[in-house]
Amino acid sequence: MRRTVAVVCIAFGVFCLVLAPLLRFWMASAVMKTPMDYYAQSEIQGEGVTYFNAGELEIIEDARVEATMTIRADVAASDDETVVWDQFMWVRDVERDFAFLSSTRRTPHDRVTGEAVDCCGASVNEETTVQSGQAFKWPFMVEQRDYEFFDTTTRRTLPIRFEGVEEVEGVEAYKFVQDVEPTSIETRDFPRSLLGMEGEGDVTADVVFSNTRTYWVDPVTGSPLDLSEDQRRVAVVDGEERLVMFQGVLSFSDETVAANIENAERGDLVVLIRSTLPVALLAVGVAIVVFGVVLYVPRGSAGRARR
Repeated sequence: MRRTVAVVCIAFGVFCLVLAPLLRFWMASAVMKTPMDYYAQSEIQGEGVTYFNAGELEIIEDARVEATMTIRADVAASDDETVVWDQFMWVRDVERDFAFLSSTRRTPHDRVTGEAVDCCGASVNEETTVQSGQAFKWPFMVEQRDYEFFDTTTRRTLPIRFEGVEEVEGVEAYKFVQDVEPTSIETRDFPRSLLGMEGEGDVTADVVFSNTRTYWVDPVTGSPLDLSEDQRRVAVVDGEERLVMFQGVLSFSDETVAANIENAERGDLVVLIRSTLPVALLAVGVAIVVFGVVLYVPRGSAGRARR
């Protein structure tokens, strides 16, 4: 009976020792992937915003704006390694109920690293666009270092700096900041009178965009919890700023932040499978195997061996 119990203990201990690395390296890898059927709608808000109403050719100041961003995964175009997300966003003046800006984006990205992949009709505003760097999110198990992040407005991949650990609604988050320096993104014709210039007719101006983008990211799943963008878009003629087309700070709404935190709770499962359970199983496995070996060896064996 004693040896039977010992054999059972040793077998169970070995089972725990085998299961630990399986959880750590196989099951955790299966869990640490962006879902292929992802769908989300986020609200982004701004107070005291200035923007140019192109329809009325007037500057609107101190506006309250709201952006609705919808992301839907294209399941048919995705596979085990890459997920394709289609994004649509439009920005409106809440009080005037007037939409003045919209954009679209299609971005395939790696389901583990979150890095953009050049395939599957990647585009920005319906124009084919090669994208690189982090697309929408960071990799699972985010490192405390700088990354490369794709900016859709300038269509450039730029550094985004790790700037420490902060809390978002009591949840630990990694803070990343990206500075998009003033960059000409297009040319447009404006009436000279609108730009305060002498003469009649239109003049061609460069539209210059700049932004300070701040993300607070869940360190386990790599998903953004909060976002703030200090954007500026101006019309420039011969190096001189002539018209403010957009200026303001846009941030996730409280409801969106709360939803992001709730969705990021799946990170608890990742930590459980990747760290907590494997360590516990290793400790239990070693202890039970040692106990089984001690139980298996007859009590008098050690003494006879010494004689």
